[in-house]
Amino acid sequence: MTQDKIAQYFDALTTRSQALAQDTAMSLTAALTEVLEDLASGQVQYVAGKPTPAVAEQIQTLIAQLDWQHMATSDLRKTLQLAILKANRDDKTQANHQITPDGIGYLLADFLMQTAQLKTGDTVLDMTVGAGNLLYTVNDVLKMNGLDIQRVGIDNDESQLALATAVDQLLHQGTTTFYQEDVVAITEAPKAKAVIADLPVGYYPLQPSEKYDTQATTGRSFVHQLLIEKSLDFVTDDGWVYLIVPANVMTGEQAKSLLKFLTHQAQLKAFLQLPAAFFKDARAAKAMLVLRKHGVGQQGEVLMGQYPPLKDIDGLKKFLQDIKAWVTLDKEQN
Repeated sequence: MTQDKIAQYFDALTTRSQALAQDTAMSLTAALTEVLEDLASGQVQYVAGKPTPAVAEQIQTLIAQLDWQHMATSDLRKTLQLAILKANRDDKTQANHQITPDGIGYLLADFLMQTAQLKTGDTVLDMTVGAGNLLYTVNDVLKMNGLDIQRVGIDNDESQLALATAVDQLLHQGTTTFYQEDVVAITEAPKAKAVIADLPVGYYPLQPSEKYDTQATTGRSFVHQLLIEKSLDFVTDDGWVYLIVPANVMTGEQAKSLLKFLTHQAQLKAFLQLPAAFFKDARAAKAMLVLRKHGVGQQGEVLMGQYPPLKDIDGLKKFLQDIKAWVTLDKEQN
């Protein structure tokens, strides 16, 4: 599909969503979710007499004209992603609820492809799935490499899960399994061969269970540190964990308890700083943290470094070659 066609479909989605948002006094994100649900079902849904006939006609025209069933999944995902980004901006969505950019998703997916040794039928679980873009980006990359996986997403935000579910209906016919749960407090965790997440950053509003080694000794605990620890509950004994975390997570406030956890309870495999150009503010920089369960295979050398700018073709090629060499060595040792 041409970029012009993607732009045309994006405009059509956004225009209808904006009309519905104005008609029903809801957020653009909620309106987009409803329009996507209408697309998947092939009919306009009415609640308390809304939308009005004029707006319903606009949505019905979109249903008739947007041939989403015959779009390539990657093109459809990009179209939906643009619409969600627009809704995020217009609604001034908080940072923890904004979707993970494709650039980050592709780097994570590439590293996952090289290391997790997935087979068709294996499960990839996103423990903070949000609107689903990271999970769906990884799925696209795996699909391009001939792998059909099972997808699981967990989040505690109802509106985010509603959007992720609406997108999944269009992309995968609703075959992704979703759970609405507080991941920190969940007791019966589903298992996956690969666990991924773009972790929310900030304080956990509740008092976590005493079992958490990474909880603060006084005051509130960082939710991203608790989730790093929790990630091992979701991974199979032979699996891998890939987390997008604050770049200063190893050196920032309360890092001592995290480092102790990583030393004694987990196996740190890699810590890779993401390209600086991905982040407008250096204080918002992130890194990819890769873990396995403690005692699985040989520890080996921890891979550390920073991705060069994507525009630096030669530098990026060399960095990816270094990653490939590390992967080869790690496999030989295990």
